[in-house]
Amino acid sequence: MWQGSLLNALADRRTALRTFFSWGAAGAALATGVAACGGRPPGTGGGGTATTPAAAPAAPPAIDFGDPAANLKAFVKLTGDLDPSVSTVGWFGGDIFAVLGPDKPLQKLVGVEGFGVLRVAPQPDGSYRLFNRELAYYKDPKTGEFIDTWTNPFTNETVEVSPIHNKVVNAEIAPVMKMDFDGTLVEVPFSPPWTVLGGKAFSLFEVHTAFPNPMTPAAWPRESAGPVTRISEIFQRSTTLAELADPARTHADYAGTWTRIGPWLPWMLQGQAPGHILYRTFMDRTGTAERLPPALRARAEKLHPDFFVAPGDETWGGPNDSSFSVYMAENKPKV
Repeated sequence: MWQGSLLNALADRRTALRTFFSWGAAGAALATGVAACGGRPPGTGGGGTATTPAAAPAAPPAIDFGDPAANLKAFVKLTGDLDPSVSTVGWFGGDIFAVLGPDKPLQKLVGVEGFGVLRVAPQPDGSYRLFNRELAYYKDPKTGEFIDTWTNPFTNETVEVSPIHNKVVNAEIAPVMKMDFDGTLVEVPFSPPWTVLGGKAFSLFEVHTAFPNPMTPAAWPRESAGPVTRISEIFQRSTTLAELADPARTHADYAGTWTRIGPWLPWMLQGQAPGHILYRTFMDRTGTAERLPPALRARAEKLHPDFFVAPGDETWGGPNDSSFSVYMAENKPKV
């Protein structure tokens, strides 16, 4: 996902009829820490010498998150890099759980680990084109080893695992965001909230969607979770306000979390069985591929060596990949 970021959330929703971008609290939620001043008040002491109050700590640098252009620039600086010659690598990893009903605990199914590569191209009108590629592999929840097959605990059937490997997941973001959903242009206001606490800045981005499932139950009875797909994703990132506000920096380092609620994955062959899945992962800007976990990097170099670079300019305007479209292109319905 793009390292568990914005484009990951949008990629699987190319056929959306309804897309909701929920920002939590309305507008930008800002809170600043208050520092107390030390020292004695002016006056005479001892020999009657006046004392000077200690200087107050410097206030953290300010960003006007209420200004759409400044808000958008900060978001791009956090998730990518303002330098169009730089590609940013972001890691994510965690676990996927089955949600079976109100009276049953979550059940861990598989682990997941991957990365995205993002390149940002600022545009003259103040918008940004995002060129992204994303890759992730599933893991044994007990050993942490990458897996090629998985035994479904509900059916005891051993199935082939299909990794996330979306080569083109591009988007344009602006104060009004535009995305092509299978030929339909969707425009959504883009103004994510920020929380500032002392010297830290926290970014929240949520996506909540419901759309007709391109993998219809009639054509894909074992892979399709139903006629409608509902997905929610929540991205939370933390950085320092100093890095975010520093005009000399083209990016700000972050750590965060990505949470996703969605249907059974097609390769699980759950069909329309009751329940859904929950992703719980951490995210981190590694910056370069060299800082990825060695096992993940080695597997990607062997199986998907072309996923270490962001898509080129020639991919702009073409269709995006998604987990559904890639699976349908590479597989036939199971019988």
